[in-house]
Amino acid sequence: MLKYKYLFFDLDHTLWDFDANEQISLKELFIKYKINNYFDTFDLFFELYKPINDSLWREYSRGNISKKTLTTDRFHQTFKLKNLDNKEFAIKFGKEYIALNSSQTSLIPYATELLEYLKSKKYEMYIITNGFIETQYKKLEASKLDRYFKKMYISEEIGYKKPHRSFFEYSIKSSNAIKKRSLVIGDNLEADIIGAQNFGLDHVYYNPNNTPHEITVFKEIDSLKELIGWL
Repeated sequence: MLKYKYLFFDLDHTLWDFDANEQISLKELFIKYKINNYFDTFDLFFELYKPINDSLWREYSRGNISKKTLTTDRFHQTFKLKNLDNKEFAIKFGKEYIALNSSQTSLIPYATELLEYLKSKKYEMYIITNGFIETQYKKLEASKLDRYFKKMYISEEIGYKKPHRSFFEYSIKSSNAIKKRSLVIGDNLEADIIGAQNFGLDHVYYNPNNTPHEITVFKEIDSLKELIGWL
């Protein structure tokens, strides 16, 4: 008998290639709205945008700011760096970005191969995500990942965000999973891995860049390919 039966995957950065899809979407809007009138190049715009977005996402995941603040301020703060101080435009840009980004289909290397393998092994698979309701279902459908998963657990629907213990407790209980036979796979050390640890779940830390850290993890990989055969 397989040690695990229930697999709980994070979506963004773990299966769905957020970085690639993000750049495709932002480049399209950069051209559409002639943002080069303010930022000389897209690369400059993205270089300034990225740390602002990452910081706001951390604050959102910790419950310190609202979804509205995140989706508006990441662009408003970036635009203001080059004297484009127009909050209404930032709101419009943000809404278009969310809609466009959720239709993108780039996946992390070996995601499809891994999921096909796991499907053949009869694992029960679920998505656990802090992403937005209006984007995550669209991403899953557009990228054809929906065929592999029984259900998706979204923090907005549950009322708790990863790494909150209640998020993991709800996901395990609602899927009728056996805790000792469940495994969490994710790229976010705080949300996925520490969250899983705090609820007593085995876990796989997907760390493609081999970013140094001081957390002792159950299993760490830098390619999804490593799970083919291990599971």
